[in-house]
Amino acid sequence: MDNNLNIQIQNRLIEELTNSNNELKLINSISKIIQESTKINELVYSIIKILKTYSSYQHCAIYLMDDSEDILIQKGSSMPYTNYKKQSAITLNEDAIDEIARTGIPKIYSQFEFEGNNNYSRITIPMFSKEKKVVGVIDFLYPQVGYFRKNHLETLTTIGSIAATKIIELKDFEQIRKYQIQLEEFVHVVSHDLKSPLRSINALITWIKEDNKSTLNEVTLKNIELIDNVLIKMEDLIGSTLNYSKLDYDETKKEKVNLNEVLAELKKIIFIPKNFTVTVADNLPIFYGNKTKVSQIFQNLICNAIKYNDKPLGKLEIDFEEIQTHYQFSFKDNGIGINEKYFSKIFEIFQSLSVNKKSSGVGLSIVKKIVTYFEGEIWVESEEGIGSTFFFTLKK
Repeated sequence: MDNNLNIQIQNRLIEELTNSNNELKLINSISKIIQESTKINELVYSIIKILKTYSSYQHCAIYLMDDSEDILIQKGSSMPYTNYKKQSAITLNEDAIDEIARTGIPKIYSQFEFEGNNNYSRITIPMFSKEKKVVGVIDFLYPQVGYFRKNHLETLTTIGSIAATKIIELKDFEQIRKYQIQLEEFVHVVSHDLKSPLRSINALITWIKEDNKSTLNEVTLKNIELIDNVLIKMEDLIGSTLNYSKLDYDETKKEKVNLNEVLAELKKIIFIPKNFTVTVADNLPIFYGNKTKVSQIFQNLICNAIKYNDKPLGKLEIDFEEIQTHYQFSFKDNGIGINEKYFSKIFEIFQSLSVNKKSSGVGLSIVKKIVTYFEGEIWVESEEGIGSTFFFTLKK
């Protein structure tokens, strides 16, 4: 008798351990697929696909909250029942599922009548994030009375919480992406609408100048030249603004970038005066990022060093060192230098400390934005009349 009891206890323990192991496997597999999902519909489909492989959870329906209309909308279902397929939308306060959405409290129904059949168990789980915000409900049926227990509740609550956090993240991303697309369209329209009249004015000024060469005096010709310069600067400013705005939504794939090659290419395309030398460390790293963006950083800093140098023999020294989690670069020049009170101002858009007509005041703000994109920082050390050293980091 004692032996039989021991065997029963052992079998019970083995059964519980097996069930626990299966529940953990389910949570791990769903957690992985949730983190890999990039769209909400994809996430819902993946969850249902995995749950269908587990007999306990194969009959389920997932409802997500539509915040704008205050309703739950069915986003996916593995229910083989007609009524569940018809319940595509549930207005709050109209269905038992909405109780779970409002309270955030999961519920087990030991016996549930469905389509005239009382031999069902039901468990309904809220999908809520760490901030206790309910974003949806997962509803399960099983064709057996009293089937769902505490272990099922714990497993599904964990899955619901993980899914909810990801859904909120994806919703936020989709909303941001929507605004970014609207911004892109707006910027392109504004850019076109502003550039067209500028080009027309430039053409008209050119015609006036050519048609009246013999009658225009020196002062008038200088004024026309000033207008030309202003038009050129305005068009450049519009182009720079467009490039700056695109950085927020320009999604590009990362790749291995040989920074030694990047600097070698830039030295070929950037005009470097004969009285200016650029020295580059020969141990620059291979950076995992985007070549175009990184090139913009280096190009802007090199061009600035040349543009703002007042010495008979200008020079720029580009160096690098590897720190814990980042690569750190330095661009040291012997140019005009910067007063300490302007150290933060120079990285703001449209802020230029120079009267240089070619300066749009956007270059360093673009550099800062790209560096931030790569989870780095940028700062400057400088002394007026002596030169400046720009430092920036890029995450490995």
